[in-house]
Amino acid sequence: MSDESNGAGASTSDGPADTKGGQTRTWWIAAVADALLDVQFRRPVTRTLLPLAYILGLVFACVAPIVSTVSMWRVSVPLGVLAALLAVPLGVCIAAVVRLTLEFLVNVSRLANRVQHISELADDLFQALSDVAEPVNQLSEDVRAVQFWRFRRGNSRR
Repeated sequence: MSDESNGAGASTSDGPADTKGGQTRTWWIAAVADALLDVQFRRPVTRTLLPLAYILGLVFACVAPIVSTVSMWRVSVPLGVLAALLAVPLGVCIAAVVRLTLEFLVNVSRLANRVQHISELADDLFQALSDVAEPVNQLSEDVRAVQFWRFRRGNSRR
């Protein structure tokens, strides 16, 4: 994540690099706190909370195999050895599942934003067509009236 796109409006040329990183971290922590305290669900926070969820998932992917290995080791040595052999693949699988789940949620969020945008465009289009419909209906009635008189006059000449 670049410091220029932190969204806080902070200038990236102020102060040393450590200050910029601190500003970005402070902004991110404030954004996460605001997102968690938004109990009315007024704005989507998928992108804000995604790094936090990913870090927690990776911590779980590291801690779960260790805890299971220690627990199995206390039950019996052969189970402990088996759990130790399966700990790394289990951790990798958990991390992969966490990553794929979060990628799925990001894509669902993007899709929801696109559907909302398309819905807004459809509403605008419906409004524009409604605004045009009345004058078109009036023109259609006028054209029918003109054609009626034209055909009537054409028949009287014969």
